Amino acid sequence: MTIHKSQGSEFDLTLLILPPDYSPILTRELVYTGITRAKKQLKLYCDNKVLQRAIKVKTQRASGLVARLEQ
Repeated sequence: MTIHKSQGSEFDLTLLILPPDYSPILTRELVYTGITRAKKQLKLYCDNKVLQRAIKVKTQRASGLVARLEQ
């Protein structure tokens, strides 16, 4: 099951497996969501450099809401 499909659910054991190379879709929010699916135990499989880079990247929202509110 993907992190996106698991949103809103919790599991006793969660395996979080990140790709071996960095990808632009790996963000702090995605990692946080994956980690918080675990109720009791989390097993994280990843390259430390990939994880460090992912948690430095914050999701950039482009909804246009701020621009509309400023008008």
